[in-house]
Amino acid sequence: MELILDFILVSGITVILIIIGLLVKSKKKQLSQSVLIVFFSLLLTVSIFTYANLHNLKWLLQITFIPNDITAVMIGPLLYLYVKSLFLEEKNLVKNTLKHFIPAGLYLIGIAIPTLIYSAFRLDELSYVISNFTILIIKLEDVYLMLYLVLSLQLLSKYRGALRNNYSNLSHYHFNWIKIMLSGALFIISINLIIRIYELVTKNTIWYQEYLIIMVMILLIIYLGYYGVNQSKVLLPDFLLKEDKPIINESKNKFLSNTLKEELELLKQNLEFILDSQKPYLDEDLTLGKLAKQLSTTDKKLSILLNQYLNTTFYDLINSYRVTTVIEKMKQDEYKSYNLFGIACDSGFKSRTSFNRIFKKETGLSPSAYKAKLS
Repeated sequence: MELILDFILVSGITVILIIIGLLVKSKKKQLSQSVLIVFFSLLLTVSIFTYANLHNLKWLLQITFIPNDITAVMIGPLLYLYVKSLFLEEKNLVKNTLKHFIPAGLYLIGIAIPTLIYSAFRLDELSYVISNFTILIIKLEDVYLMLYLVLSLQLLSKYRGALRNNYSNLSHYHFNWIKIMLSGALFIISINLIIRIYELVTKNTIWYQEYLIIMVMILLIIYLGYYGVNQSKVLLPDFLLKEDKPIINESKNKFLSNTLKEELELLKQNLEFILDSQKPYLDEDLTLGKLAKQLSTTDKKLSILLNQYLNTTFYDLINSYRVTTVIEKMKQDEYKSYNLFGIACDSGFKSRTSFNRIFKKETGLSPSAYKAKLS
């Protein structure tokens, strides 16, 4: 068992060092990259501390004790900041998120540093670090981390929803890997919490549980590193992220002012004309802002028209036009030499997977089944 743990820990330490090296050398000088460097540095010290604990290397335990001890209260806010940094302007982002790191600072000053000093000098003034109250706080670290993982998942869900209102192609912006990573971490921490509660109730200690958690954590690290190093930032307009009340009531015909209704009807007609005549949806990188510019309106006003007046999203609207175009081209002789994805690319789609999913959603049939029906 010790040999297996050794291999996994050494492999994990090596992988983390490689990831940190790639992040440091990366040409992308973004806040998200800096957050990942801090994140992986903390996980590196946890892995080294675990290795030192396994081999009873006291000098290495002392060196890595503090960063290892604060990791549980640091990782949650770091992941929360990381999710934000992928979607929001970097200006003042760290400053506005600093309050989330206050508990980590208090833990560092009130528990982590005093514990290290007490273990070395046994000062009576610091004996509170071994009190039942302090031990309870330490045991609640898992709950604290779980809270931030849930908050990060909620934030990610909100931002991914906003993406559909701003982008017509999401092949590079799906962020599924972050959702899987956060959900995986939440599952691991939940198991760890259950084990701790079991130990507390039964007074039995499962000695290997921390090592098992570390082993699974290293697998998550590899997963996060693989995607996180190359993840691009995608900015979202501020108005898409605000939790304002709808400008238009659900029963819009009853409460909508004549002026606003006329304005939106005019914008709707203009939108339909532009979509039919200029076919902007053929641009695979079409965004809400680009289309708003063609309509000589603001992206906010166009968003209101789509989301609140037409009850659709920018993503769904544009891709419905693309599907219609694909169907039209399937019937044309000049496209008979094209394969289905070739037609899709010529109609504004960027990803084969997205094309197949969207086409089936719109028509109820896969592209190949639909084409066969036309034959």
